[in-house]
Amino acid sequence: MARKYMQINEEERGEIIVKEPFPNCAEVFYIPSDHKLYRSGIDPSKASSYRVKILEINGQKKNLTVYPVNTFGDPDHFLKPKYGQIRSITIEEPDLLDEEFGHSVPVNSEEVEQILKAMPSGFTKDYDYGLGMAKDYLPLIQAVEELSSCTSIVISASHSTNIDEKNKQFFMAYDDFEKGRKSLNNIIRLGRNAARSVKAATAYNLLAEQLGRPLKPVKAGRHPLRKLITKVAQGEEPLSDDDQEVVLNVLTKQAKAVAEEKPEKLAKLQNDIELVTLELLIDRYEALLVTSSNEAIWQAFFNENPFILNMAFGFPVIKVQDQASIGGRKLSGSGDKITDFLLKNSLTNNTAIFEIKTPKTALLNKTAFREGVYTPSADLSGSINQALDQKYQFQQNISQIKNSSRVYDFESYSVHCCLIVGITPSGEDHQKSFEMFRHNSKDVEIVTFDELLEKLKNLRDFLK
Repeated sequence: MARKYMQINEEERGEIIVKEPFPNCAEVFYIPSDHKLYRSGIDPSKASSYRVKILEINGQKKNLTVYPVNTFGDPDHFLKPKYGQIRSITIEEPDLLDEEFGHSVPVNSEEVEQILKAMPSGFTKDYDYGLGMAKDYLPLIQAVEELSSCTSIVISASHSTNIDEKNKQFFMAYDDFEKGRKSLNNIIRLGRNAARSVKAATAYNLLAEQLGRPLKPVKAGRHPLRKLITKVAQGEEPLSDDDQEVVLNVLTKQAKAVAEEKPEKLAKLQNDIELVTLELLIDRYEALLVTSSNEAIWQAFFNENPFILNMAFGFPVIKVQDQASIGGRKLSGSGDKITDFLLKNSLTNNTAIFEIKTPKTALLNKTAFREGVYTPSADLSGSINQALDQKYQFQQNISQIKNSSRVYDFESYSVHCCLIVGITPSGEDHQKSFEMFRHNSKDVEIVTFDELLEKLKNLRDFLK
């Protein structure tokens, strides 16, 4: 597959010089243009000292070796090796030199360019773009680097594909190279066709939906690989139940080995899983916000996802008990005080009381007390007093609570109260009144439901 390049201006083009280190061998060096040197922060007057070897043509061994370096693009990688591990690629072409120059090697830049044009398909043939395999075939380089510690590749017409560990050479049979090149070309073609089909259907359906017209299905094609690419392009590649079971079993059995051998891979997987889980959690949270859900539903939601409560006030907490009895029982046996959640600081064991209301709870009275000033609603004031009363009862009865529950690792040094209630008011005067009130509520921290949602979204964005 011929690779199309962005046209380089003549002033951007570098030059090559040819040296003969020994008879019937040519070494080719690249000297960047003044423009490229200047862009990379290099003094153009010192161009000759930045020459780099890019090619060796050996007439005795009938092969040519390219040394892939970056000669175009990012200044940080300018004139440095193109690949992470591979430093040279040798092509055994017994007939190449004979066809072009008889038994001799090139002696000038014009003849070198003639040799480059005759190189096999799959290689960059313009030295100004950096010699080596064309970008579409980079997976072949990556596969060699993953399968071996070799620093050179030899594409051979006489060797089978194998590894010479002693000399750090990876021999790739020419037939295998061609097979890999053609397979990658096929994948690229299928991918382009799949992307074209998905884009066309997406654009059509976007407009058709607005016009009330029938939607057009995406043409997945008959080739299994194209079907797979089409599904991925649409974001629709669910695993079957059996596949999910296999993946989970493998992860469970191999987690320790992966953690020891490739901890960064496991960390990335864990991050991806957490991100997907968080996305689903955010979707559930948003769905609950738009419904008329009651306190019991929200208490169950936070009970299933207690880490959300951690984000309410930024220090590490763990749950002690939900629907915790914290005292206040009368002589008749009635009147026990129940808090929605009793949590504690995981480092100091100091406790926190959480009271959960609903997003529908009004925070301010509808009419202004004075112009631009709104007072807290009865629901908000009552909820604050409820939390303060729970705090008082808990502090009065903590010894009895510890003994009766047989849980002793929590303390009441300075009980923190947190109230999750309502939605942040809209309008400047309403927001000002609410903020002034809650920031003067020193004993009860007030957090709105939409603020907690925003914290979840910020965490998602951080993980991304």
